[in-house]
Amino acid sequence: MPSLLSGLAAEHIADGRLLAIALVALAGCAIWLGVAAWRHRRNLRAMPVRIHVAGTRGKSTTTRLIAAGLRAGGRRVVAKTTGTAPRLILPDGSETPWRRRGPASVREQMRFFAQAARCGADTAVVECMAIRPELVAASETHLVRATTAVITNTRADHFEEIGAHPDAAADAVRWAIPADGRLFITAEAATPALHAFAAARRAQVSVVDTAGLDALAADRALALAVCAAHGVPAEIAGPAMDAAAADPGRFFARAVAVGDKTVRFANAFACNDVTSLALLWSMVACAGTPVVLLNARRDRPLRTRAFLAFLAAQVPSPQLFVVGDPLAPRLARRAGFGRDAVRRLRARTAAAALAELAAAAPSGGVIWGVGNYQGFGARLVAHVTRAESSGIAAC
Repeated sequence: MPSLLSGLAAEHIADGRLLAIALVALAGCAIWLGVAAWRHRRNLRAMPVRIHVAGTRGKSTTTRLIAAGLRAGGRRVVAKTTGTAPRLILPDGSETPWRRRGPASVREQMRFFAQAARCGADTAVVECMAIRPELVAASETHLVRATTAVITNTRADHFEEIGAHPDAAADAVRWAIPADGRLFITAEAATPALHAFAAARRAQVSVVDTAGLDALAADRALALAVCAAHGVPAEIAGPAMDAAAADPGRFFARAVAVGDKTVRFANAFACNDVTSLALLWSMVACAGTPVVLLNARRDRPLRTRAFLAFLAAQVPSPQLFVVGDPLAPRLARRAGFGRDAVRRLRARTAAAALAELAAAAPSGGVIWGVGNYQGFGARLVAHVTRAESSGIAAC
């Protein structure tokens, strides 16, 4: 009996030690999280101007333009874009790739503000990373706490995350509006529902009319309005914006010589929604049948279907090449493409791919790159950019 009691006592002591270890670990985690939160709030307070740029299309470009304009006005600005290729833009206007420690996460905004504070910034301009409404809300409320929000547009995209309802994008992006802050929004996105939400958050709303403007001009008009509100007039901000480095995924239509044939390559790989692609498509005149390379993401089948439906409806119907998702050719035929109008890209290098695409295009015709910039899209754009070109028309 005594040995049994001593054994139970020893077991009881072991459980008590385990509980003590758990309590110490829990207290340590709570202290660590508290210190991290305190440091983040301190970093936020060090930057009295915090601008959060949200929307479907044009966020990276608008972020760059706002940063350039405010920098020209004497503000010490640090900015981060997270769209096509994440970049950290420093107070002197130089930029460096934004290094990630794993998959993209809204938590990296804390690291961004820590970096901005170390740079002595008084202004932060950051692109909204979140897609789901709850993450947009958490990012704004806890990580950015913007003084100014900017919404470029609310076009349908990211169906897999937020659904295909026409108002899904607007319902998600509205959570970027800061309480008691300012909101700059294009007339395209300024719906009554968004106005009502901004009023509920006591945000001052400025609507910028971008009707009839191309993509870059619309982003520039929005950025100029933001800069003017922060004391930098257009005559100062405008030239700085003109000289600002362009985003790697910017749209361009560029003449490229491939062998004895000259074609135009239209880079719309970073255009992720059909509405934006339709606007770009109308800007590029095409003689003959266009050739389209669809870089299809496996995790974006609904986006792929939307692109294919748009392309199949064009007259003349394009010759379609597909890379990426192996299901994309089948989806293309379901969208209305004939079997002979859809091919999987055989080439494995960017140079060979451009030659394969050019062989299917008429002389002077247009080759479109759509679907997704990352991976093969980025390699092809880099090759085209390096190639000898002429007659550049960019927007």
